[in-house]
Amino acid sequence: MPARAFDDGSTEIPTPVPGEPGRVVVVGAGIAGLTVANALTAAGVDCVVVEARDRIGGRLHTVEVDGHVADLGGAWIHHPEGNVLSDWVEHAAVPWIVDPTGTRFTGADLGEGRRLGPEELAGVGYAVFEPVARRVRADLAAGRPDRSVAEVVDEYLAEAGPPGAERDRLRQLMAAMVEQDGAGPFDAISARWALTEDMFVGDVVDHVPVGGYRSILSPLAAGLAIRLGLAVRRIEQTGDGVRVVGDGWSESGTHAVVTAPLGVLKSGAVEFVPPLPPQRQAIIDRTGFGTLEKVVLAFDEPFWRDRDPGLQHSVIYPADRREPAIWTWDFGLSPTLMFLVAHGAASSMRRDPLAWAVEQLEAVYGEPLPIAPTAFASTDWLGDRYARGAYAHVCFGERASDLDALGEPVDRICFAGEYTGSERAGYADGAMSSGLREAKRLLQQAAVRLVAPVG
Repeated sequence: MPARAFDDGSTEIPTPVPGEPGRVVVVGAGIAGLTVANALTAAGVDCVVVEARDRIGGRLHTVEVDGHVADLGGAWIHHPEGNVLSDWVEHAAVPWIVDPTGTRFTGADLGEGRRLGPEELAGVGYAVFEPVARRVRADLAAGRPDRSVAEVVDEYLAEAGPPGAERDRLRQLMAAMVEQDGAGPFDAISARWALTEDMFVGDVVDHVPVGGYRSILSPLAAGLAIRLGLAVRRIEQTGDGVRVVGDGWSESGTHAVVTAPLGVLKSGAVEFVPPLPPQRQAIIDRTGFGTLEKVVLAFDEPFWRDRDPGLQHSVIYPADRREPAIWTWDFGLSPTLMFLVAHGAASSMRRDPLAWAVEQLEAVYGEPLPIAPTAFASTDWLGDRYARGAYAHVCFGERASDLDALGEPVDRICFAGEYTGSERAGYADGAMSSGLREAKRLLQQAAVRLVAPVG
């Protein structure tokens, strides 16, 4: 099959693990697991992937809603310039578009029961964090303890103006943006990590794969040995190798690469024999892992595109001021709307996802809607036993370097996934880079070739 060299550009060779890779068992068929398996297979190493679900992709999950493609997990290629995932998309000839939603919004305040005007939406964007970030940088320079983003934001807002709807909305906006990027509670996420580690890099134009993330994953998985429907219960180190064990099955190899979500490791669903070192287990226990949920509605026609101002992107402020704002997206590829539901609003949505989503739209476009939705899909990543959340964050008082420590091997067991590196934690490209990193660790070479069908 056609192939070309593909790599993340890093020339650093990770710390080696004992033994030569003879057979590698990869736990998890998300993008990290598929990447490391692809690289090792292409290098001639015997490799098998075991996956608990009946599908590949993990938290990258493309479905059809009334025949229309929708991503219930990752949907964008964030910050695509110089991004290893962008390189892979080009290599595998995956079609994509530039996210058309831009930074102009429609919006509504459910607490006041009205649509918001353009002047009230003009400040929606990452720039709202600059005065808060200055406070965090001052704390850092003065050697003061880290705080949660919520604490710093509330301190800033208390000094910024009188209480009222405008101030409430600003807090809801900030909470949504922090919880969206950090997948966790506003009052748990580290202000130092969120606002001084370039988590908010400014308004950027992202890319959207036309066929959903499955169009990215399918060529990555082509030709790999993947066993689906096998939940891992135990990973044993056997002196000169490893044994990965489930209910009524096992796979043995010289090494294992664990790419299970951090939430699964935090839950103790996978037993390590011998146990992971106490210091590693302590990092797993204290690292944050929250959720970001979605609801997707399908319609016969995209009625919202013809409405004044005809925009495809909305921000909606819940009546409960403790809840973060809600975002809607329409990529223009189908008559569907996607709702992005941050951690603090997820419980309200889960009670009745369809009714909840319709209520949001009626606040923007009037009640009742011109046409009813024909179908919907919603997520519950927090309740998903094979995920137990969406992605990782650093809790206040902890360190971003904890994420790098989670990427270090334990004897013959390697670890990959979005939570195993501080630079791109939470992103699909971060997970992909971690898979390349672990392939290099096992192969001990600075360049890795991945093989996939092109065209």
